[in-house]
Amino acid sequence: MRELLLLLGLRLRTIRYSVRQFFRSSRLRIVVVGGIVAFFWLLMFAMFLDVFRFLFNNFRAISDMLLDYLFAFLFVSLLVMMTISDAIIAHTSIFRSEETKFLFSLPLRPENTYAYRAGDSIVFSLWGIGVLVLPMIIAYGIVFPNPVWFYPVALALSLLLVVLATQLGAVLALLVGLVLPRGRKRFLAGVALVVGLLLVVWVLPLRRHMRTDIFDEAAIRSLMDRISFSQHWALPSQWVSRGMLATSRGHLSEGLFHTALLLANVLFLGVVIHRLAFYTYRRTWETAQGASRRGRRRSGGLVDRALETPLIFLPQRLRQLILKDLRTFLRDPSQWSQFLLFFGLLGLYILNLPRLGVEQLEPYWHSLIALMNLAATCLTLATLTSRFVFPQLSLEGRRIWILGLLPIRRDTILWGKFLFAAAGTFVVSGTLIVLSNAVLGLPLWMIAVHTLVVLCVCCGLNGLAVGLGARFPHLGSDNPSRIVSSFGGTLNLICSICFVAFAVAPVVVPIHMHMMGIWEGAALAWRLGIGLAISLGVSLLASLLPMAVGIRAFARMEF
Repeated sequence: MRELLLLLGLRLRTIRYSVRQFFRSSRLRIVVVGGIVAFFWLLMFAMFLDVFRFLFNNFRAISDMLLDYLFAFLFVSLLVMMTISDAIIAHTSIFRSEETKFLFSLPLRPENTYAYRAGDSIVFSLWGIGVLVLPMIIAYGIVFPNPVWFYPVALALSLLLVVLATQLGAVLALLVGLVLPRGRKRFLAGVALVVGLLLVVWVLPLRRHMRTDIFDEAAIRSLMDRISFSQHWALPSQWVSRGMLATSRGHLSEGLFHTALLLANVLFLGVVIHRLAFYTYRRTWETAQGASRRGRRRSGGLVDRALETPLIFLPQRLRQLILKDLRTFLRDPSQWSQFLLFFGLLGLYILNLPRLGVEQLEPYWHSLIALMNLAATCLTLATLTSRFVFPQLSLEGRRIWILGLLPIRRDTILWGKFLFAAAGTFVVSGTLIVLSNAVLGLPLWMIAVHTLVVLCVCCGLNGLAVGLGARFPHLGSDNPSRIVSSFGGTLNLICSICFVAFAVAPVVVPIHMHMMGIWEGAALAWRLGIGLAISLGVSLLASLLPMAVGIRAFARMEF
């Protein structure tokens, strides 16, 4: 216990130092990060406030029953998402971190090292609580009458949920480390089977469309039936939901009971994880380190040929650079898993659009939903390019001198990274946009326009990320989060958000006015043409100008 307390004290000092350094950094970075967090927090608060007011004004008689279902579904979704993200972060921390290697060289017990490294993800989960649960609790307290003790009980339940998600994510990461190196093919086959079953479970019910208005009694009952699984008594998320709602309705003893129940399970799971790590962590970590060496295979295999075939039209040297980046991406679970998580949630939402009865809405609402999906996809792209594409060159780190020895022009290296990132993001995001618009039943010309906008956004965002990444490299760090939070990363995030606004708005406005019946025929055609020309021009400017600056800086770099 003394070792663990010392490690936790070290972590607290590290966090305190990082916070101090953040506030001592450039004011631009502080203002931008603080502004983005404040904007997102206020946006979530306004959304929850509108939802609760809508329930209070229109469904007051059954609002308690609706809140039982909504709270339960929200917390089970939050628990699943935090567990997945915590598992990704924990896997990187406990198996691939350089600090973990250093800790194993010290006279520390392996279970304490495991608890210390797995606890990194709790900081990221606290962000989720701060920007999702906290605004919901405040909005609920404003609309519905609550006693004073509701807020501390709700906060305690939320924090315990964060700890539980961190524990589940750490266990999942350890189990993956136990199974994957020894039975990679069986593990991947099992994952594919589970994903296939989930797709069947989610896709087949899409055939059952809702035939009534989405706000009548039959539709609400159908919706509650479909999310009733979240109210199972054995789910910890249900304990959180019942504890909060019981406290808000004056039943303090029931709220404290669910808090104590969740606390007892968190403590029990902590003991189980501690003993599991004692018996398996060191051996699993050593196996994982050796698996990366044993798992190397010769190039020219079936997978390599499958990856190379779509790029056959490119010059050989450029094709090899793109394949190198693609293999690096596929071999790093911390990258492709987060990428899959981002777009997987968007895909799951799009596939479930028919369940919401959108086919019964008017065409205006179809267009509005499609435009919102387009904006959400573009903003997700801005986040992903800032997180994954911008640090690409900096992550070469001490090995970047190898690039200087290659018989390749340096500008070819950057163009290879640009093409790889732009093509990869467009394939995924373009598919989601086409699928979303097809589900909504939009005309072909509108689907083509939205797809063209996504292509422009992909090119512009990746041009910004690659170009600014070469202009402001951070070669001394192998931590992507630190690279992204640097001055160059902050500047790239600002430019990316501004670019999305300037690239999407000129096309969104004419389409929206058309669906409102204001612009028709020739008036729509020339305005939409001007909007597309602006989007293309802004995309070319955002692609070529940063790339030119980055190529110039990269050519002068000494390594």
